[in-house]
Amino acid sequence: MKNAKRSKNSSINSNLNVSGSIFIDMDANRRRVDKLLSDKWKIERELEQIQAECKHSKQVIKQVADTTSSSFRHVCESCGHPLGYLSPEEAVTFLKKS
Repeated sequence: MKNAKRSKNSSINSNLNVSGSIFIDMDANRRRVDKLLSDKWKIERELEQIQAECKHSKQVIKQVADTTSSSFRHVCESCGHPLGYLSPEEAVTFLKKS
C-alpha cells in the first residue's frame, strides 16, 4: 500500500509547477487567449476601416464563404469586400467560362 501512495503522490507532483499550483498554466493560457482575441478584434476593426474608405473601383467575381455555405459574389479586387450577388444570368455566364 505504501508504494501505491507514493506513485499517487508522484503523479500529483508532476502536475504541479514549481510554485506548487496547477492553476498557473491555465491562467497563462487564458491570458494568451485574451490577447489573441484582442488582436483579432483590432484586425477586424482595421479591415472594416480600410473597406469603408475603399472606392471599390474594380470588381471581380469570387467564391465567398457565408455562415453555412459559399456563393459567388461581386467582390472589390482591392480590399476584398463583398459588394453584391450575381444575377442568375451572370452566374450561368461565369460558370460556363470556368
